[in-house]
Amino acid sequence: MGVTEIVEGKEYLLRKVHLELALTYQSHSNYDYVKLSGDSKSGTPVVFEQHPDRPGEYYIRMTSSNWSDYYYLTRDSKGWVYLDKKSNASRFCFFLDAWGRIKFWHYSGNEDKLNFKLHTRGDTKWLSTDGYKRYLRDDEPNTRTGERAEINRDLFEVVNA
Repeated sequence: MGVTEIVEGKEYLLRKVHLELALTYQSHSNYDYVKLSGDSKSGTPVVFEQHPDRPGEYYIRMTSSNWSDYYYLTRDSKGWVYLDKKSNASRFCFFLDAWGRIKFWHYSGNEDKLNFKLHTRGDTKWLSTDGYKRYLRDDEPNTRTGERAEINRDLFEVVNA
């Protein structure tokens, strides 16, 4: 079961809701990119660190990596999430619900634009921040389906490591 609050400095696993697979990392092109683990036991714990001058914005640090000092989740220019030094790290905002499910988004956009999303490439599910489909106004139906679009994001569950 997920936690009901995030305690800064404590270790957690971020598990994909309904899959119980946690986030971890894998080396690619001289960086560790964040991905979903292959089983429920192989996730990498993360620690939330609040930005000292911006309440509600957090750095997310993995507890291990392949390169020294490269532990922080960072969004690249294409939206993929990799591990970098804290000086280059992205800040994230989140909403934690009563069941321990968490919705993340990159701080530079609003919560409906740069959400965490898993993308499958081969057998691997890589983490990105491009999980978004804009909402259509009630008076602006989708021309193909006639329905409103919804946010396309992946929810994670925060559990104690």
